[in-house]
Amino acid sequence: MQGDRSPVLHPQKGPNAPPPEGPAPAVLARPASARLAGARVLVVEDEVDSRELICALLRMAGATVLCVESVAQAMERVYLSFDPDVVLTDFSMPGADGFDLIREFRKAPSTRAVAVPILVLSGHSEDAWHAHALEAGAADVLIKPFDPAVLITWIAAALARGRSAPA
Repeated sequence: MQGDRSPVLHPQKGPNAPPPEGPAPAVLARPASARLAGARVLVVEDEVDSRELICALLRMAGATVLCVESVAQAMERVYLSFDPDVVLTDFSMPGADGFDLIREFRKAPSTRAVAVPILVLSGHSEDAWHAHALEAGAADVLIKPFDPAVLITWIAAALARGRSAPA
């Protein structure tokens, strides 16, 4: 059935791409406070279209979102005042990558920095790469392109695991 198909978030097609066929994913139809209400999400993505799409989606799901384009900007904001509940980062970025972000974030002077889940978005689908990302300290990896509803569910699950972990 065509109505059961959720569109896939594919930021590389840009903001002027024709809208996907079929109904909007259920996550977009929910009130803003539905899934991520109260969550503070740090998004690190160097590609402008991807960053804007992801950040808009997270805001529609009720999150407070800080969107930056580099590891350096992310760490500057973390050191200044932004204390995220979850970090969502692209892996492949110029200069410093997702592994650099994990390493730098874990050194932050926050008492929570070690426990905050860091979720990696990547075009790498190989099992060995996925295992390497988890060994480096990522809480999970989501392969691009992805369904918007899956992204929200994925972040909500990471938040739930983080909130139930012992302090």
